[in-house]
Amino acid sequence: MFFSKIDHKLKPAMISRSANGWELIRISNKRLSCDNQKLSADDIRRIEDILKDKFEKKMEKRNVYVSNDSFSGVFIMQMPGRKFPKADRLIKEIYEYLKDTDM
Repeated sequence: MFFSKIDHKLKPAMISRSANGWELIRISNKRLSCDNQKLSADDIRRIEDILKDKFEKKMEKRNVYVSNDSFSGVFIMQMPGRKFPKADRLIKEIYEYLKDTDM
């Protein structure tokens, strides 16, 4: 029982999922992440290009970046160790933008 409570707290919490594969998730550090498991490292540059005009300056200011791993696919999140509440709002705004974007 004790371990299941700990495990439950560490599992990401799905907030929203779009038809094109983007997911808005609350991760274990209580911050937001925007993930797409359908995408790979080869897609990072394309996603950065899609976001560049509209979000690049805000992403730099709030330490939000695009990366990937084998579990999440491509993800957009605030750099670990940073705690800017405005970063979560930006990630949600990016999710709202990407969910309607053709991948």
